[in-house]
Amino acid sequence: MTEISSYLEQVAFDHNINIVWTDKLAPETPPGCSIRYRSIVMNLNWHHPAEISFQLAHEISHILNGDETDICFYHATFTGKHSVEYKANTGAVKLMVPFYCQGVPKETINVYDFMESYEVPSHLDNIVREEVHNYYISNRY
Repeated sequence: MTEISSYLEQVAFDHNINIVWTDKLAPETPPGCSIRYRSIVMNLNWHHPAEISFQLAHEISHILNGDETDICFYHATFTGKHSVEYKANTGAVKLMVPFYCQGVPKETINVYDFMESYEVPSHLDNIVREEVHNYYISNRY
């Protein structure tokens, strides 16, 4: 388990969200969540392990957003700025940026390192830049 995954697990716990980690799924099986049951199933066998933290943040975001559909499966591709998936991706970035930036001087942050480290989809680069900027404004670094 990575440090950011532990951080995200704490976010989930603080919002009464249950996370089930399993290694019983095929590498191509995406994680999913149930809004109604405030539960997430994460696939430890995912074929892109570096993406798992972003996926977890994405699924947490679906629940925090109270998305209309009960069952949501991870889908990181661009589907329009008003789509449920895009909003979950944006929420994932918002959840992850404070962890990444905490205690790091603004001058040393590289948004592309963040995106590469967690396999954040490239179409979210503006969101990542905006959230990093907002982090440093609100924390007055």
